[in-house]
Amino acid sequence: MAGRLGGHIGRSASVALAVLVFVAVLGIAAVALAAETGAPLNDQQLTVTVGGSVFAEKCDPCHGNIANTKNFASSIIFKHGYHQLVQCAACHTQFPHRPEGTERPTMKSCFNCHGLRHGPMGIIATDECEKCHLEPRSARTKPAFHTSDWAEKPHVKPSQKELNTRCMMCHDGPFCDECHIQKDINWTPPYPGYKYDPGDGCLACHGSETLMKNAGGSPKSFQVTGVMDSAHQDTTCEECHIDYQYEDKPAPTKLWNINAGYACASCKDHSKQNALYQQSIHAEQLNKGNYKSATCASCHGGHYIQRLDTEAAKSLLHASAYRVCARCHRVQYATYNDYYHGAAYKRGAPDAPACWQCHASHKILPASDPESSVYPKKLGTTCGQEGCHRRSDEDFAAAAGQLIHQKAGAVEANPLRRFLSSVRAWFS
Repeated sequence: MAGRLGGHIGRSASVALAVLVFVAVLGIAAVALAAETGAPLNDQQLTVTVGGSVFAEKCDPCHGNIANTKNFASSIIFKHGYHQLVQCAACHTQFPHRPEGTERPTMKSCFNCHGLRHGPMGIIATDECEKCHLEPRSARTKPAFHTSDWAEKPHVKPSQKELNTRCMMCHDGPFCDECHIQKDINWTPPYPGYKYDPGDGCLACHGSETLMKNAGGSPKSFQVTGVMDSAHQDTTCEECHIDYQYEDKPAPTKLWNINAGYACASCKDHSKQNALYQQSIHAEQLNKGNYKSATCASCHGGHYIQRLDTEAAKSLLHASAYRVCARCHRVQYATYNDYYHGAAYKRGAPDAPACWQCHASHKILPASDPESSVYPKKLGTTCGQEGCHRRSDEDFAAAAGQLIHQKAGAVEANPLRRFLSSVRAWFS
């Protein structure tokens, strides 16, 4: 009975899915037919096509040649053909032809690209007003929220809240300073100062799963995921990607991933960690131009960085030594196999130390450096840290430390082991 019922439900679901697909196709076909004949679209036809993501296949029945799509405003110099390499959803975040009327992109969506310096590729598209707007800037109508007394007080609250995400779309620092100087007003803009920041505007392109690029003969996705579940969910893209900005400012290097790693140093929340990192061998190598050395992002990851405010998050980090360290230090990780430390850690023992518990997490130095946590004279203190070997001293650490990364060598150097190996070899 249950089997027949399950089969009936499955067939019903299949039929329902087929009907929905048929209706959707029929709706798109109706839209295309209406576009060709000039007949108005009814609410039912619009409702069928309004739902879901905006993608080219949904637009093509009417706009197969986007260059022929009419301009939406006579006062703006705009052609869809100029944007033929831009996916529809980058500007049309939802299906534009709606029962209540056609939804047009706002200027904020234009600024997702216009004026943006996209790393080493330079500015994507111009942000000069006259290149898109026919009227001169002085003759253009100000936004509706700019009242007649705007310069007196109404702009104060918005400037404190939206300076970077709204005001700087049209204005710049000198524009603000000119008036403030005249009025003898001493005002320091909130972080990060007079520059435009589109917030999550980068996701107009990088939020799409179809954003692909051929790299090394195989497709590579440039879709960004995980940000909204990360520790940086309230951080905008430009705060980390310092070479993807709306200002002509040189980046520290030509490598975007290195620059993103440098950005952590400018965050006041990470000042303590950065001070320690700047003393490390990793920072020293970076300052010498060795860009294979680790930045903050190399160890902590990118868009998916998690907060360490729960035991589950701490446990996940503790188990991540391979991803954090071993991708660079493969030999050291392979030799981390003594019975009580490395082998236990790789089996998942929660009390076995991860790499940074001995080598430090930010001020990482070679064992030969007297400041290193694994320098012979400091190793006793490191071994005696809370949760490890209580009251350990230099002699204890010297004896135990010999085996942590040198188990294979110590075993081979053991005379009894050599004798047994030779016996086995003789009998084989």
